[in-house]
Amino acid sequence: MLLSACALRFFDTFLLIVPFYTVMFAEKGLSPAQIGLVLGAWSAVGVVLEAPCGVLADRVSRRWLLATAQLLRAAGFLVWLAFPGFWGFLAGLMLWGMKSATMNGAFEALVYDELKAIGREAEYARVFGRAKAARGAGLVAASLTAAFAAPLGYGPLIVASAVAGLAAAAAALSLPAAPRLAHAPDWGYVGHLVHGARHALTLPGVPVLIAFIAGLQAVAYATADYWQLFGRDIGLTKPAIAVFIAAIACAEIGGSLLAHRVRRPDHRWLYGAAALAGLAVVAAAAVHRPWAVVFPLAYMGLYSLVDVSADARFQHALKPETRATVASVKGFITQCANGTLILSFGLLAQASSYRMAFLAYGSALVLLGLGYAVASARRA
Repeated sequence: MLLSACALRFFDTFLLIVPFYTVMFAEKGLSPAQIGLVLGAWSAVGVVLEAPCGVLADRVSRRWLLATAQLLRAAGFLVWLAFPGFWGFLAGLMLWGMKSATMNGAFEALVYDELKAIGREAEYARVFGRAKAARGAGLVAASLTAAFAAPLGYGPLIVASAVAGLAAAAAALSLPAAPRLAHAPDWGYVGHLVHGARHALTLPGVPVLIAFIAGLQAVAYATADYWQLFGRDIGLTKPAIAVFIAAIACAEIGGSLLAHRVRRPDHRWLYGAAALAGLAVVAAAAVHRPWAVVFPLAYMGLYSLVDVSADARFQHALKPETRATVASVKGFITQCANGTLILSFGLLAQASSYRMAFLAYGSALVLLGLGYAVASARRA
């Protein structure tokens, strides 16, 4: 199971176009606001489909859902190839959004239920962390390959990314069919969704974790696609941008692999680490020189550590019959925040600069971490 999960996550990010696609958007004539719009469309699709896909993942084969998700994004890359303009990029990212909405709850639920079926659910943080590290390894491999392949142009990079989607779909079908640990009552679609949403709001500790994870991931996802443009603005060449993205992925791998070793029961360390991650983004924007690339690396390592640890706490608190649904409720809330922040990032960059947008978002993450730390200390 671990090998198949890692293969899926590796090919999920082994996309040679990833280090360059926002740069490609800019070179094809899209303004910062238009880039924000097409990236925001990705999150908007997630807002609409996240919860329905979670219900499907609790009621049909999760392996086939994961495979279908990969094929959808591969089709989106082919749309980019055929229509390299605003509307083509918009349609391709909407298909990517369908992939993300389908993947989120289904993958987490499949991994956890498979471990629980063999009595090893306590190892979820380790297994999920390794799968997340494989995801980072895919991005590293893709970025380093793209650094050498950049002179070929965007077309071959897009085709190679579509082929990686086919490999990811095959890996998804090789995952074990995790048994349902409790039979889901025949609530019907709406009843299942309502029941899952009720669990998300009432299970002890779950609402607080959902809000924190949603805020943390929203800032991360809103800035993720702009690090390429950050590299361009501080003077990196295209091959250097690809290496920079690879280094960020290496930092993500490190945080993911270390997460399971942090087993402190107190939540406050999570919130403090999130605040430190925000400070790293602020420092990168403030320095804004080529050597400032060290700060995004620190940020990504801390973010990944916090993200895996918080997700493990979240999964342990859920019930098996609505696990994917509740996970997708979390994803739905995150996507709502994502869409708002991604679009706002583009609009803020349009009105001022990408540098000021990074400064604002880093500050927001600092406030999120400090706010939760203070509230947790008061409860304690």
